Amino acid sequence: MAGILTTMSAFGQRQMTLQECLRIAFDQSYTARSAREQLRTSEASAQAARRALFSTVDLTFEAPSYDRTLQSQINPDTKLKVFVPLENLQWGGSLNIRQPLIWTNSTVTLSGQVYRWDQRSDDYFSRDFFGNMVIELSQPLLVPNTQRINYRRAELDFEEAKSEYRRATLDLRYSVTEAFYRTYSTQEQLRIQRDRVSQQEESYTTAMRKYRSGLIAEVDALQFEVDLAAARNDLLSAENSSISRSNNFKLLIGLPLADSVALALTDTTFQAITIPVENAISEAKKTRVDLQRAVNNIERGTLSLEEVDGQRAIRGDLTMRYGLNNDDKILKNLFSNYRDTRGAVLRVTVPIFDWGRHAQDVEAAEARLRAAEYTARNVELTIEQEITDLVRGISSAAERVRVLFKSRLVAEQAYDINTRRYDVGTIGSIELSQSQTRLLQARLSALDALIDYNVALADITRRTAFDFRLRAPVGSDE
Repeated sequence: MAGILTTMSAFGQRQMTLQECLRIAFDQSYTARSAREQLRTSEASAQAARRALFSTVDLTFEAPSYDRTLQSQINPDTKLKVFVPLENLQWGGSLNIRQPLIWTNSTVTLSGQVYRWDQRSDDYFSRDFFGNMVIELSQPLLVPNTQRINYRRAELDFEEAKSEYRRATLDLRYSVTEAFYRTYSTQEQLRIQRDRVSQQEESYTTAMRKYRSGLIAEVDALQFEVDLAAARNDLLSAENSSISRSNNFKLLIGLPLADSVALALTDTTFQAITIPVENAISEAKKTRVDLQRAVNNIERGTLSLEEVDGQRAIRGDLTMRYGLNNDDKILKNLFSNYRDTRGAVLRVTVPIFDWGRHAQDVEAAEARLRAAEYTARNVELTIEQEITDLVRGISSAAERVRVLFKSRLVAEQAYDINTRRYDVGTIGSIELSQSQTRLLQARLSALDALIDYNVALADITRRTAFDFRLRAPVGSDE
């Protein structure tokens, strides 16, 4: 179909296409910058939750630890308790390495300590060195793997953070595209109103010539003067609307308000696009963050049920420890002739009675899981209905464009014919004025129809993350 939108040009204005506007918006608009910062926040939070399950290393120094107090002691001669002043000065450090083992739900801890301990009383002074290194394994038994559960939750949060950013970029893409077409529409309406004023001026000039020649009545000439005044008034309104819409658009994409911008379409032809409903629904389900979150909530509910169900189960805790230590009056002797220490504890906890609290907790967790499943199914059905209605609306919009474009062509032909007929006097001013009004309405309606069609295409691209015009998915990075 021939082009029904023409590009607008103005002296001194910056010509901008839709792709250029999108590039600017993704680079410097407030929405894009805010979305990127929100992504960084979500990524950092999700990564922190994941890395909390990794190894940790802590180094602690006591440099120094000092106290002076009265210490009670038993006098060996009198067998009575007496208080003597005692000073303690300790220098040292400790290193603790903690390594969770996610797949076994156990934790390995390596601790090392080295201290120098000075003790002083009225008649006594002692200095000792102490070194200790211990490795310990803590292994829960017969309970859910809480480390694996927490790690999976962190992964779900991270996946949703990335999906939220992609959704934000798609929303921005749609907002800029819609605003571009709406702003372009006001610029085209301004051009149409200018053409209308020019037509009214020509008609008024012709009418005044006929009136002075006595060919038409004064009332007919006055009618053209009224129509010309109305056209100029509509032109002023169109100019104000175009300026306001243009400023809003520049604010949206991050351009200074002082910039003078004229929007241009690289392709001014109309071609209806066939969108298979099944394909559109499939693409939407792949990328919609609301459906992803609903499905993830089912998994979260399953993990929570697993945790709650294991809270009152028989539990075992196995702890095994092995270490090397030594103490000496001389520091260099501290690292030889180690003594070893070892230990093992198996603790078994058997729940007996809790007034049914655990059963109620499990029931609540099961109810939350069922609710999550219902929500996911409802979201899926809502998406199917939403996409189906949108595809049907796009088909209807395409047909509307065809009909109104044909109506515009007819109105243009009728106006040319009526203009010639009025020049030769076969019709009066009323018929010509009506023809002008029909042409104006046909041009504006055709413009609105095509703008609505393009906006609807942008909307389905936002909701499916797929460009059906290019037959390609839309990435998050522009």
